[in-house]
Amino acid sequence: MYYITLDLEWNQAYAQKAIAVQKQLCCRLRGEVIQIGAVKLDEELNPCGSYQIIVRPKYFKKMHRHVSVLTGITQEQMDLGVSLPEAAESFRKWCGEDFAFLTWGPDDIPMLEDNFRIHKLPYEWLRRTYDLQHIFGMECGEPKKQRSLEYAMEYYGIPQTLPAHDALNDAYFTALVAAKINVKEGVKKLSDPSAQNLSEWVIGDADAGEDGYVTTAELLADEAVRTPLCPICREKMQQLTRARHTKGQKYTSLVSCKQDGTMFLTLKLHKNFNETWRARAALSPATEEEIAAYKAAVQQDLKNRKAYRRPRRRQYKKTSGDGGTD
Repeated sequence: MYYITLDLEWNQAYAQKAIAVQKQLCCRLRGEVIQIGAVKLDEELNPCGSYQIIVRPKYFKKMHRHVSVLTGITQEQMDLGVSLPEAAESFRKWCGEDFAFLTWGPDDIPMLEDNFRIHKLPYEWLRRTYDLQHIFGMECGEPKKQRSLEYAMEYYGIPQTLPAHDALNDAYFTALVAAKINVKEGVKKLSDPSAQNLSEWVIGDADAGEDGYVTTAELLADEAVRTPLCPICREKMQQLTRARHTKGQKYTSLVSCKQDGTMFLTLKLHKNFNETWRARAALSPATEEEIAAYKAAVQQDLKNRKAYRRPRRRQYKKTSGDGGTD
């Protein structure tokens, strides 16, 4: 089996254009892929091939100034690129049959899937993917920190010999980092639902044809949130606590499986193109210490709410002008 390190660059639209395109497509389009870069690694993680292509966007045709400065890709280069369907066919042939993607962070594959979806291209073959950023964090004892690729390169003493924010260059540097990591062990851990890998799914994604939630309260009350399926035994779990709002639109609650114990359910809420709500849900194991800390935080939230609750106004009898009571 081959591993393929993958990186993308994508163009963004100015606000008015983005809104117009989303209304036209009836779906969310955060950006259009303009460059695909990849490096193929053999089972010993030795580079054995590379791929790079410039893609001509269909909707966001004007190069965003910030993207051009960041990537070095010009309007002329982008205009001379191939269409996404052509690039997808070429890239699929280059990848071969027995492979898995390694990406740095969770953003590239969803972006590529979104782009394939609007062109009505099959995208299921993209999903055999492992987040090397997460594997690096686990290996360094920081599984919950999202370190940059530059940090990992510095950590392993890999010099920055090529410009960053070029898809092929970044895929190459990702491959160099992969060679320093026990990728097979990391992939094994991420493939085990009872390990640190989170069971993840999306609910209410109107951009993908589902019904979105009109309010956040409606979303939090849904059965998919109150009784999610255990990622290990696939039986329904029970929600032990109400979802705790932590920061932004992130909510966390404790859920329990009779067979496999207590876990954390984390929800990250986002707006759909039609102003309804969707959520990316994730289940992760919860240690006794983490459960205790979570419950203590919930109790502190209750105390804070009570402390800030406005007291009722006391009722006073009206007084007459001479100081006597009525």
